[in-house]
Amino acid sequence: MSIDLNHVAPDFEALDWKGESFKLSEFKGKKHVFLIFNRGFV
Repeated sequence: MSIDLNHVAPDFEALDWKGESFKLSEFKGKKHVFLIFNRGFV
C-alpha cells in the first residue's frame, strides 16, 4: 500500500484502545490527527 501525499484520506471506522468505535471524519477540521495501528503484541 502506498501513501498519496496532498490527498484527502478516505473515511474509515475503527476501534480505539478502549474498544469504542470512531470514524476518521469525526476529526475533520482538527489541525492534527495522529493514528497508530498496532499489529498486536508479540
